[in-house]
Amino acid sequence: MALAGGAMNRPSARDLAPGPRFFLFAILSLVLMYFDQKDGWGERIRYGLQAAAYPIQVTIGSPGRLWSASREFFRSRGSLREENETLRLRERELALRTLRLNALEAENMRLRGLDTMSLPLVKKSAVVNVVNADLGRLRQRLVIDAGQGSGLYRTQTLVDTHGLVGQLARVGPWSSEVMLITDPEAAVSVEIVRNGVRSVVVGTGDDNLLDLSLLPATADVQVGDELVTSGLGGVFPAGIPVGTVTESRRDPDELLAYARARPAASLSASRQLLALWFEPTHPSAPSDPRLTETLPAPTVASPVTVAPSATDTPEPAPAATAPAGNAPAPARRPRGGPR
Repeated sequence: MALAGGAMNRPSARDLAPGPRFFLFAILSLVLMYFDQKDGWGERIRYGLQAAAYPIQVTIGSPGRLWSASREFFRSRGSLREENETLRLRERELALRTLRLNALEAENMRLRGLDTMSLPLVKKSAVVNVVNADLGRLRQRLVIDAGQGSGLYRTQTLVDTHGLVGQLARVGPWSSEVMLITDPEAAVSVEIVRNGVRSVVVGTGDDNLLDLSLLPATADVQVGDELVTSGLGGVFPAGIPVGTVTESRRDPDELLAYARARPAASLSASRQLLALWFEPTHPSAPSDPRLTETLPAPTVASPVTVAPSATDTPEPAPAATAPAGNAPAPARRPRGGPR
């Protein structure tokens, strides 16, 4: 019994001090940080993990898609007929509005004399499906079922039937991560359709709320004003609907006005998005991020040395101290004596 009790009281490997394990993990962390800083191992590992996690994300998002498909399947015939009539009426209205906008654009092109404006802005588009959503206070992201295999690239613009959704933050082999405009790290340059006042909307972590920053207190902003992309910043083209102002107030003691908006897109309810490719020669097209990666590094200018002119009087060189044992330096001429 004593031997058994002694064996039971013997400390196990879990009860030992965590010093060796801590030292091992610290060395491993330093090695990983070194190779990540040198060769970008972190991005490669994240790329592989994103490819491995894609089936799990699809499995997690399957119940929601199955429920949506079942609800659409069992919808009554009357509601479908009513919705069909509503969509046909809306299609006719949008077609008429498109014809009017095309006529105005053509007239604007003739007035400005810009032949390049006749090019279509959207070169190609593709429908992608949302497989997972992360709509927290610190992250507003979506996962879609398309990646590099479909030609998608980082910072690509995504929209739905109502307006701007966001841009691609990470692109994997078969899936991609969309950063919504309501993400705390997102910022979109916008302008008010009514008067052309420009500002920047930033995400608040709420999928139904945007904050207008850098808006002076004297700006003319009213509740109900529509916001569209201004085209500044080189990310989004001009004219895409962003949201509607829901709150605006001005304090004479403050330098900036307080204004908030509601996104135009259905960020939490959209199951399908539209990825856009723009014509690079169009004046309103954003800059292609793939082109900036191939630009050469800027050359550093060397300092310019100005040669002294003949009229400049050279400064006298300081007299060298004579070493010991040599002839002494000549005595200075007394002031006021004969020259």
